[in-house]
Amino acid sequence: MGEGNAVLAVDTERQEENFYPVEITHLKEFEFLRIVWDDGHLSDYPLAILRSYCPCPVCGGHGDYSRFERKDSFMPVISTIGDAILRIAWTNGHHTSDYSFTFLRSLCSCHVCQARKMLGG
Repeated sequence: MGEGNAVLAVDTERQEENFYPVEITHLKEFEFLRIVWDDGHLSDYPLAILRSYCPCPVCGGHGDYSRFERKDSFMPVISTIGDAILRIAWTNGHHTSDYSFTFLRSLCSCHVCQARKMLGG
């Protein structure tokens, strides 16, 4: 991993969620967030996509990422809240976005997850 990447330690004791991260890495040079899940799955999320799916009441999590792509500098502060939430504090005036790990896993757009979604699984 490149220098300047931030890796969060994740408490893996709780297994209530369907999927739970074991490692969360902010790949700053690529403006990505990488999550390794407890089942070994790897998910990469562009920060512009995560910003567009902000689940707060103001944003609504609709996924209109075109309004955030390359317009904002994404140097957020990323932390975990409790054992089920990833919090991203954005630097573009929007204070924070709280994502459940279940919601984040549902946003994974890798070819395996896309195939499962297409097959209804």
